[in-house]
Amino acid sequence: MLTLYDHPRSGNCYKVRLFLALIGKTYQRTFVDVLARKNQTAEFERVSAFQQVPALTDGGTDIWDSHAILLHLAHHYAPEWLAPLPSIGAMHAWLSVSANEIANSLQPLRLTHVVSNAEAAHHLGVNEALLDIPGMQARTDRVLCRMDKRLAEHRWLAGSDVPSVADIACYGYAALAEEAAIDITAYPAVAAWRERIRQLPGYVPPGP
Repeated sequence: MLTLYDHPRSGNCYKVRLFLALIGKTYQRTFVDVLARKNQTAEFERVSAFQQVPALTDGGTDIWDSHAILLHLAHHYAPEWLAPLPSIGAMHAWLSVSANEIANSLQPLRLTHVVSNAEAAHHLGVNEALLDIPGMQARTDRVLCRMDKRLAEHRWLAGSDVPSVADIACYGYAALAEEAAIDITAYPAVAAWRERIRQLPGYVPPGP
């Protein structure tokens, strides 16, 4: 049995919920109230080394980090979601974009819109006075422009004919762009890609 340690407002958790739905895997869902700091326990640290959600238990194996979870699930249950060999490098590169560029732009920008600046600063590990919202906005525009250029040339981020885990990784927060006050119509190829993902069999929207 798969158990997902989850928070419904987390884009990283949503990536995993979406992927589980797309590959048709049933799982048990355990709510972790990160806003009440319920993740900051020794018990949860045994599952998730950095006390972050999402985390997944698969039998006797604990996996944390949304990208590690996506790759674990694909390797074990849905290898068709791993890009073919000529595109495998691009798949991993776009996974890295999700883990780095998006995680340092759109993800924190959206956080400043859905919780208080004080709460956002706590989760980002910075002093509230150091929240650089204009910088987040500029970095968000940069990464969405790069994605838009890529998706104007390819249907899917890895460059293959079918979606891969890289698309799901990057979609997690791209799906929530409006919550960061982003006008997605400014990035038409990204908007079209989001619609392609929404048409995939088994798709589930963000939310509880």
